[in-house]
Amino acid sequence: MEFRSRSILQSVLIGYLVLLVASILTGNPIVSRAADFGFAIVSAVFGYVVYTSRSASDDERIVRLTAGAFVIAAVAQVLGLLPGFGTAALAATAFFLVGFVGYFYLRRGSRPQQR
Repeated sequence: MEFRSRSILQSVLIGYLVLLVASILTGNPIVSRAADFGFAIVSAVFGYVVYTSRSASDDERIVRLTAGAFVIAAVAQVLGLLPGFGTAALAATAFFLVGFVGYFYLRRGSRPQQR
């Protein structure tokens, strides 16, 4: 992963973690909504980073599945913020997990094999 992508990802994750901790400590519904929105941003950034930092040796289908799962998780999370779409937040979690598994599969496959 290039330096720029890593910096963006770290900044987004730190911001999300600050929102999440503030949400837990304060119990404020506005901060909680902001943390939920932050999860959507984190998911979208993960999708972007996975897609743009792919290598030639990566299976393109897995890259697209992984990046797509992260982007769908982001969209589902935003929909989950709307009244009456609470189950979309659950779908966001499921798609994020699919993306997470795909990400680790891609990283595992790009390491040199040891004997």
